[in-house]
Amino acid sequence: MMIDATTLEKLEFDKILQQLAARTYCEGGYRLALDLEPLDNLIEVNEALDLTEEAMELVRFGEPAFLHLVKPVQRHLAKSGIGGVLAGPDLLKIYYLVRAVRLAVRYTDNSKAIRLKEVTAGLTTFPEIEKKIHGAIDEEGYIRDDATPELKSIRRQIDAARHRIKEYLQNFIRSSNNQALLQDALITERSGRYVVPVKQEHRHEVKGIVHDESASGATLFIEPLPVVEQNNRIRSLQIEERREEERILRVLSSAVGEAAADLTRDYEILCRLDMLFARAFLAYDMEAFRPIVNDQGRINISRARHPLLGEGAVPINVSLGDRFDILVITGPNTGGKTVVLKTIGLLTVMGMCGLFIPTREKSRISVFKKIFADIGDEQSIEQSLSTFSSHLKNIIGILDQADGNTLVLLDELGAGTDPVEGAALARAILEDLKEKDCRVVVTTHQSELKTFAYQNDRVENACVEFDPLTLSPTYELSIGSPGQSNAFEIAARLGLNGALVSKARKFVPERDAEIGNMIRQLKESRYIYETGQQELDRVRRQLDQEQEALAVERSSFQEECDAIRERARQEADQYVRRIKREAEEAMDGLKELIKQKEQPPKWHELDQKTRKIKDLVVQMPEAQVEQAETDLKPGDYVLVRSVSQTGQVLEGPNAQGEVVVQIGGIRLTVPKEQLLRQKPKEGKKTINRTQTFLEKAQNISPEIDLRGKYAEDAVTELDNYLEDANLAGLDRVRVIHGKGTGALRLAVREYLQGHRLVREFRDGVRQEGGYGVTVIDFK
Repeated sequence: MMIDATTLEKLEFDKILQQLAARTYCEGGYRLALDLEPLDNLIEVNEALDLTEEAMELVRFGEPAFLHLVKPVQRHLAKSGIGGVLAGPDLLKIYYLVRAVRLAVRYTDNSKAIRLKEVTAGLTTFPEIEKKIHGAIDEEGYIRDDATPELKSIRRQIDAARHRIKEYLQNFIRSSNNQALLQDALITERSGRYVVPVKQEHRHEVKGIVHDESASGATLFIEPLPVVEQNNRIRSLQIEERREEERILRVLSSAVGEAAADLTRDYEILCRLDMLFARAFLAYDMEAFRPIVNDQGRINISRARHPLLGEGAVPINVSLGDRFDILVITGPNTGGKTVVLKTIGLLTVMGMCGLFIPTREKSRISVFKKIFADIGDEQSIEQSLSTFSSHLKNIIGILDQADGNTLVLLDELGAGTDPVEGAALARAILEDLKEKDCRVVVTTHQSELKTFAYQNDRVENACVEFDPLTLSPTYELSIGSPGQSNAFEIAARLGLNGALVSKARKFVPERDAEIGNMIRQLKESRYIYETGQQELDRVRRQLDQEQEALAVERSSFQEECDAIRERARQEADQYVRRIKREAEEAMDGLKELIKQKEQPPKWHELDQKTRKIKDLVVQMPEAQVEQAETDLKPGDYVLVRSVSQTGQVLEGPNAQGEVVVQIGGIRLTVPKEQLLRQKPKEGKKTINRTQTFLEKAQNISPEIDLRGKYAEDAVTELDNYLEDANLAGLDRVRVIHGKGTGALRLAVREYLQGHRLVREFRDGVRQEGGYGVTVIDFK
């Protein structure tokens, strides 16, 4: 592969590597991140992207913090490999290494981490070495008291001897007979032996060994004779202690030396894992996605952001290699042409390194064998090179090496010399690159190159957008139309005398002026059209929302009216039944009275009046009376008026005119007069709710990704998702909205405020996605 360091430097790839290295845990991973280079093989690039994707999946559920304690150990392993004895702190580093190996194997033990398992397959665990070092060396690198029974016994004897000495000396300095002899009533050490400070004039009154004296000579530090034997005993025990410690370190170092080769390989693999996890963290922090990679020179990136410009980067859409192979970008200075060049080159290199790129999902990049960039001013006083000469020297080198698998990025082609000759030279260069089937992106101010793009196949014009009304750049890229320098408009806006501007316009050749005016009018018309289209889309979305709200309100109103009518009918039926009962009681009493009379009335007249009372019913207004359904069959959707609920017919009318209806998990037997046929909701299958619930419970995801959607569409999708998730019985879900400008996050949070299903919501912690994720707990 031929991507030289100069090209990578011009694309500022080194700054991406610095961001990557800053996210590593250990020094070895840091160095690997800084040394990361692009790959030129499609299979290898996809494998590298697979590793990044799997690492992202793992770090979502927990960071590999065990890598933080992995330190460089090559020197210590080499020393132990040739029989050297390692110190306690060195053995502690080995312990952290073997511990990290064990945890790395467990951390990557995931059915989805196929590529990462291939990486960790080369790891060799050493549980015995880990156990031995941990049992002998503490967290500060010192040998533990209980490393061996012998060492424990020796140190216990030393402590006992010291205790006896201190006890004797405490009594010595507290004695009233000795206080006048001492400079201070304290016990101190000299050369590892306990002594007391005695005044110079009383030196002969304290029998013992003088070990030191003060700077003034007024104080002597004397070891009293009664403790000399005990101090000698301590010195002897310390020699034994040192000998036992050396034996322990020798044994541990020998075990490490036997495994030095495997441990060296383990360290290298852990450093690589550290770098891979750093790639995952960088992708999350950049809100980047995996690109679709090809090796046919096709680039199609959507909403691409320059990764070094942060949240202020303006997204661009770029395509290359499908309809055209050369893209000629024109436009005013400071309009963003160079940023477009660097964005294309930098994202391509990042993808070839296995890094995710800050674009929308399913953006495409190509793997190139060679990438060349001539960007910026490289004039050299030492080499007597002007700006034009330096650019031309670079371009000559590019032309000598370019072929059909090359991406060429040229900034301000043809600038720095006579415009006519520069344009001719630029055209010849582009024709040569076109014949070599290169993929080329070039920025220029040369009008001749705009014409070149119109006259040749596989060549396309593009421009960085410039607001014709405010005369300020929008930094957006528009493919299909050339740009303008807008020099006259900018000059007038900055305060240049209007007469001078008008005079300058007259100096422009008539043909160029006509073309410029035509392009300007076309851009203004296009700007007005796009602005109007955006406003029309906004109004259309608002109208759709209002229509949906009106339909919901109409449906709710109709349901409320039906409920009121049903309630009124039920109340009327109850009233009529009470009247009937009272009438029957009255008739019974009347019959009894009549029986007692001499001339009773005719009984059939009384029966007719009774039937007339019994037949009393409440008649609803004609417009409100719904006729009973007569041709109901299993599978029909019906409204049960008595309970104002919609259900599905399971069994048709029986001999008594009763229908079996399923409402949710309840089966009801209802007179067909109580049913009203309903149309099934569009897009829904005629299955019962129990089956739907089981399917949702099995298939519902605990998270939803809303990145790249408009706020209105995202809220609608989130509303349906929350209903399904609650129905499936989930307690907590994650909403991935990304960081970006924060607009989508704000829309999601405004929607969640006061939601009937939501108990609380919060930002995700780092392993959950940070501020790019909102975690929701259901009620």
